[in-house]
Amino acid sequence: MARMVAIGPERFTLAFGALGFEVIDADRSSFAEVFEQLAKDRSVGLIACGESLVGPKPDEDFRELCLTSHAAILIAPDGPEARGTGMELARVAVDQAAGVDLLSATEVESEHNA
Repeated sequence: MARMVAIGPERFTLAFGALGFEVIDADRSSFAEVFEQLAKDRSVGLIACGESLVGPKPDEDFRELCLTSHAAILIAPDGPEARGTGMELARVAVDQAAGVDLLSATEVESEHNA
């Protein structure tokens, strides 16, 4: 069975631990190294981390790891305001896989119907 891992401070990982995720305590200084190791580990099926660790503009190395990892990457809002980092990375991945920007089209359709 593939491993599910949540990376971040306890306030973020506590709920994931209750759901059966492995929990790795990390802060901004250790996040990149921990994330890289997990993203390259074929036994990991899902990695959850907070937007505050990724930052508002993920660098190219992080984006490349997300797109080439065998694990699904979940970047969840973990503070008072969501920056949409996870949605943007998901949009890019879907666009590359499908050749069409399906997620932006869905957002435009939802706004039109509102």
